[in-house]
Amino acid sequence: EGARALGMGNAFVAVADDAYAITANPAAMATLDRASVAFDYADLYDLGLLKQSFIGAVLPTRYGVHGFSYKGLRIGFDPFPQTLTETTLGYSYAYNFGALSLGTTLKYYSLTSDFQQGTSTGFGWDFGAHYQVTRRIALGASFQNAYSNLRWGTGLSESIPTTWRLGGAFRLSEKWTLSTEYAGVSGEPFNRVRVGTEYWLLRPDYKRKELDRSTKLFKSKNVKSYPFALAIRAGFDKHQTGDEILAPSIGLTAGYGSVRLDWAHLFANGGLGATNRWSLNYDFEPWQVAKENEPVKSIDQKEDQTNRKYTKPPSAVERREEALKKRGLSPTIARKYAVASSNIAVMDFANATRHQELGWLEAGVAEIVSKSLQNDGFHVTPRGPLLGSASLSGPEMITLANRLNARLIIRGLYVYDDQLNLVLTARLIDAHTGKTLEFVETRGPESEIFNMGAAIADKAVAWAQALLGE
Repeated sequence: EGARALGMGNAFVAVADDAYAITANPAAMATLDRASVAFDYADLYDLGLLKQSFIGAVLPTRYGVHGFSYKGLRIGFDPFPQTLTETTLGYSYAYNFGALSLGTTLKYYSLTSDFQQGTSTGFGWDFGAHYQVTRRIALGASFQNAYSNLRWGTGLSESIPTTWRLGGAFRLSEKWTLSTEYAGVSGEPFNRVRVGTEYWLLRPDYKRKELDRSTKLFKSKNVKSYPFALAIRAGFDKHQTGDEILAPSIGLTAGYGSVRLDWAHLFANGGLGATNRWSLNYDFEPWQVAKENEPVKSIDQKEDQTNRKYTKPPSAVERREEALKKRGLSPTIARKYAVASSNIAVMDFANATRHQELGWLEAGVAEIVSKSLQNDGFHVTPRGPLLGSASLSGPEMITLANRLNARLIIRGLYVYDDQLNLVLTARLIDAHTGKTLEFVETRGPESEIFNMGAAIADKAVAWAQALLGE
């Protein structure tokens, strides 16, 4: 299941938030928002006899999340000629029904064995479920080889034992996760207990550019807020039956940008040697398709537009500036008054989530909205005098805006919805009359807060243009 899961004692069924969800819990693939691939290799128990490799790919689309996998196992008993090779090809699919996700994997087996003196082929079926109870708590369950059938060339037919896993994960913070699970196999329903923890010293934040879901195939494009990744983890896998073996493990992650390298060490136990597993992960930026009805320019049209001179019409500020100059004001004073009458005051957003740790977003969201409006060419009042404005009453807010020569006020709050998404709601207010012009709203996970703030600004642009004449 990859070095990351092994480093957590394989207590991964409720976490499973990378490409290894294919094997740990196919339902958890539905929580992924980016295409990614993973590769790992291990010499199991450092014996030189059991060599395992895995390649997996996850592809989110608006029709659900698809997964493709290859797993190879070779068992060789040198210097004797007996070998067993196993190849498993899988196709996985998962879909999100709000907080509940369901997924399944269809597998094709191909085995070659000197012991059986022949080859075998067959099919297997896995399925799983993942439920996000709260934004901190998740539950997961999976059944591997719920159905399987292998038929050898000699005529022998057999099935692979069914295994099941049931577990939970608790996120203490954005960086620290605890997880545990019970596992069983046919004939021994409760034969293993697993416990693991993971702490990210550095973890890249992902944010997605909002796109029209009806006109794109793949989910939104990812942008890294900062590129470095560093994590540590530990756990154990305890056998509850037989010799009751305790298998502790530790793990480490180092990454930069889209690349992540995971390492895990399973300590020697039960007479078996230690295992070192390495996994390499790469996150892609999902593809995008052109919006429907968007005109496609020919080469001639593009060249014509390139050669054509374009004169930008004067903005409302420039027009007001010229009018003030004609009244006899100096260019410096005219510019000052022209800009002041176009100011937008973005007040702090009120924290209505009841989570004190999200208090930083009061000023943070306002900064994002302000910066987006500035990038669109609007004049925004400095944020300094507006810090702490979330608690102001209506008249106090109007007074402050007028003192800062603002014409348009943006004021809002943020809450959680039933799906544990963050909801930003904002009012656009005419600072001269105190009249509310419009309510705007956007929602998404906390990791998309930058795009959500930009979406608030985008929705305010039309009213800003109408009110300020930009």
